[in-house]
Amino acid sequence: MTVLWWLGQVNDVPRLRLSIALLTVLVVTVPFGPGLAGADPALDRTAALAWLPRRAAHILAVMATAAVVTAMPALVGEPVAAAEFLVRDAAGVGGLLALGGVAWGAQWAWLLPVGWTLTALLFGPATSPAYREVLTWMMQPAGTTSATATAVAIALVGVVSHAAFGGRR
Repeated sequence: MTVLWWLGQVNDVPRLRLSIALLTVLVVTVPFGPGLAGADPALDRTAALAWLPRRAAHILAVMATAAVVTAMPALVGEPVAAAEFLVRDAAGVGGLLALGGVAWGAQWAWLLPVGWTLTALLFGPATSPAYREVLTWMMQPAGTTSATATAVAIALVGVVSHAAFGGRR
């Protein structure tokens, strides 16, 4: 990761800087995956307080943490990417993590964000045809409307589905 960052600084390649930013968001977000499942299904069903807002807050906290941690280099120097890019990708990757937890369980929640990220890194920011712009939303530059809309939709679906159903066991 450090070598990629250094190469981005030396060559100032925009795609490389976006890749570094995206990989940083992924590395910060994915370790939260195992925490998406409750300790005990029976405890989840019998809790006195509703789990729905707690689960939603948990995913939102993961997204916020990823956005803040990846934006920290801007405090000591030049930011890795635009703040809009980092927030968009942190929200989208967090939503993918939540969807992965609902679909495959907390231990495999990382599969969806890692798979989508590797696909986006492989194809890079694509502008045509339109569906490729949506599929590679992670690598689109800041200010791309379709990428932002896709990330927001994934984040909303991820938060709502995880809050409603929790991590699969």
